[in-house]
Amino acid sequence: MNQRPPPPHFIRRPRIRRKISPFRRRFPLLAFILRLALALIKLSLLVGLSAVAGGMWLYYRYGSDLPDPQRISEYRSFETTRIYARDGATLLYELVGPDAGRRTPVPFERIPLALKQATVAVEDAGFYENPGVDLRGIIRAALQNYQSGEIVSGASTITQQLVRNILLTPEERGDRSYERKLREAILAYRVSREYSKDQILGIYLNEVYYGAQAYGVEAAAQAYFSKHVWELSPAEATLIAGLPQSPSSYNPFENLPAAKARQRVTLDLMAKSGYLTSAQADQISRTPLALAPPQADLVAPHFAFYVRDLLERRYGPDLLYRAGLRVVTSIDMSWQSEAQRVAQEKVAELRAKNASNAGVVMLAPDGQILAMVGSVDYGAPDGQVNVTMAARQPGSALKPFVYAGALQRGWTPATVIWDTPSEWRTPDGVVYTPLNYDNAFHGPLSLRMTLANSLNIPAVKALEYVGVPAFIEEMSRLGVTTFDDPSRYGLAMALGSNEVRLLELAGAYSALRNGGHATPPVAILKVTNSRGEVLERWSPERGRPIFGPQSEQIAYLITSILSDNQARWFMFGRNNVLELPDIIAAAKTGTSNDWRDSWALGYTQDVTIGVWVGNNDGAPMEEVAGSNGAGLIWRELMIAYNQGRPPQPFARPAGIEEAPVCADTGGRAGEACPRPTTELFVAGTAPTDVDVVYQKVRVGGDGGCLAQPYTPAGEVREVSYPVYPPEFRAWAARNVPQPPTEPCPPPQQLAQAVAILNPLGSADVVVGAQVFVSGTARGPFTLEYGAGADPQEWRPIGQGSVAVENGLLGVWMLGGLPPGQYTVRLRVVSADGISADARRTARVATGP
Repeated sequence: MNQRPPPPHFIRRPRIRRKISPFRRRFPLLAFILRLALALIKLSLLVGLSAVAGGMWLYYRYGSDLPDPQRISEYRSFETTRIYARDGATLLYELVGPDAGRRTPVPFERIPLALKQATVAVEDAGFYENPGVDLRGIIRAALQNYQSGEIVSGASTITQQLVRNILLTPEERGDRSYERKLREAILAYRVSREYSKDQILGIYLNEVYYGAQAYGVEAAAQAYFSKHVWELSPAEATLIAGLPQSPSSYNPFENLPAAKARQRVTLDLMAKSGYLTSAQADQISRTPLALAPPQADLVAPHFAFYVRDLLERRYGPDLLYRAGLRVVTSIDMSWQSEAQRVAQEKVAELRAKNASNAGVVMLAPDGQILAMVGSVDYGAPDGQVNVTMAARQPGSALKPFVYAGALQRGWTPATVIWDTPSEWRTPDGVVYTPLNYDNAFHGPLSLRMTLANSLNIPAVKALEYVGVPAFIEEMSRLGVTTFDDPSRYGLAMALGSNEVRLLELAGAYSALRNGGHATPPVAILKVTNSRGEVLERWSPERGRPIFGPQSEQIAYLITSILSDNQARWFMFGRNNVLELPDIIAAAKTGTSNDWRDSWALGYTQDVTIGVWVGNNDGAPMEEVAGSNGAGLIWRELMIAYNQGRPPQPFARPAGIEEAPVCADTGGRAGEACPRPTTELFVAGTAPTDVDVVYQKVRVGGDGGCLAQPYTPAGEVREVSYPVYPPEFRAWAARNVPQPPTEPCPPPQQLAQAVAILNPLGSADVVVGAQVFVSGTARGPFTLEYGAGADPQEWRPIGQGSVAVENGLLGVWMLGGLPPGQYTVRLRVVSADGISADARRTARVATGP
């Protein structure tokens, strides 16, 4: 059978044999490599031509309408911004533009070499080699931007910064798109072709903004050092060179440590670039700097510069100094003047105790800054430093917020905290042993008493209960920004070991006054541009709660304690500096270690006032505490502000209840409690269990012994004694009348002792602010003391009309007594007319 032929496409065609060159037959591998190299060369040429074509297209696409580089030195117009007080009429400060005297061009050859080199090192290390753009920097920035999903890095050279600030329009200057960056790069390349590197650097140094209203290096030299730029030392020049990156953040008048840190960065970069050796960089870094305040006719200068820095951060220097803004602030010039006057007068009185400066902040209930005194003398050598923004140790002024955190976590004002010798060990093995202000220990005290009397040991225990991380988070919510060094976190923060700013701490106290709602200080009320268009207008709003769902109740409890004058008498006595006539105020003082910082902060319904007293350089004062330093300024201003205003109690929010408690234990007060009191609580948290009960004991005679069968019936009676919970019994045995333990003697052996004094202190040595004198007085008695072993003059301690059996006779106040030997005398007249006395000699010693 015949088979059909296959389809045409299955028909095999004869293979054509190509002739292979002898070279390929002999060296096949080498031939392959040559062919591959030829292909790569063709591909590279193709890619290169494509890149060139693409680059030319981009160059002409985005560079066709760019401004002429010759316009780089043209004059730029500006409109002056003015800052006003709250009345909108009192001019505080006029922010002059560069052409009004804050920009003075100088020849390139008059600019110090150190300033030129520092600027190149810190702003554009490859300035003299690159063509106006840094290709490596652009690639690096592109990768960073791609990874972040947005433009976070610009890789701008000095030339790019120059063309951006001079040749681009304000609208395009603020554009962060890739197109704008490309146009900027093209323009920088063109400028680099038409100007020499020294010309570009010279124009840049005469145009760039250095803060403090200074455009250009000459204005900067005048603003910070009151000298010409060619007179700058290497230390001064390198400080100035680092400022343009963030003039407000590195402003040496406001934050000298930050400016010095930036100078160190600049010096390190100079060493890296070969302009300095490491030794030279270290030497320049250690050179002291003498800042000179800008010479200007200013009203409320520290506040005006504070507002200026706020505006710079919000609007940028270009808009601020050229857009003709009209800024109405919160400052009340009548209270600004009064605060300045009082601060100057009180510091003048304290100069004998080595106190040289003070800061004052006054806040309206809604947070408006009514007064800001940054120093008592702005014209002093260091008077331009705004101490209300300086970070200083607050001492005990943070305690209210420690206890607020404890209340948030279950404690109450009646919670008993033991003020006894205590120590803590830090992770690195250091033993932390805080002491109280009077170097004494006071046993079990309620939270109300420990805060009102500013006791240190209970405050540290409260912070231990709250937890340091939770406390730092709380202070952050209150607006404190200085707790940024974890290596310094610890329990000592309860006593003010970490620095705060007066303005921020005053804002935190204002939050307590506002029911625990955040109340950040407000300085700017309204901003309009030169056309009258409103750019921003402040309106009061209730801040978020700081202390959780019961923030209002917790803030009220803290306010109740801080305004409890009677509770404060225990340590501070009557009529102390915080006790105001016919004014209800909540207040707290603070004193840092070695008397370096004196604080007083507090509030009424109408105003919050914060005061700091000290020295700008941190030098110790001579026993200037919060009460006899800052407290004097706080008191006078608070009385003046509330003059003519009726006393206004702090409004009690819903969710607060009262309950009877036993002051010694914090439990529910029963009939056996020797010291019942009424306390405030967040609703539902008052104690319900009575923890002090009676024990009835049969005593004989005067009650100093246990009745026996032979004790005459007429001398036997039943006495009730309080029995404390187990954890309080040792303390009660020392401080509360206890039942007798010895049997009454037979009648013929009954002692006729009428007056007995117990030993004073430890080995008859007493320290601290007060001594509890105990003993037995079997009849009306008088307790007194005198100097020496045989006093010629006696001063009263106390007296009683009823007998005391081995109990408290009186409290001997040691305040103001010089160290030395003293005698305490107890004089008693018994019921049958027998007079007797007892004496104890003790030595009053200074604290450890």
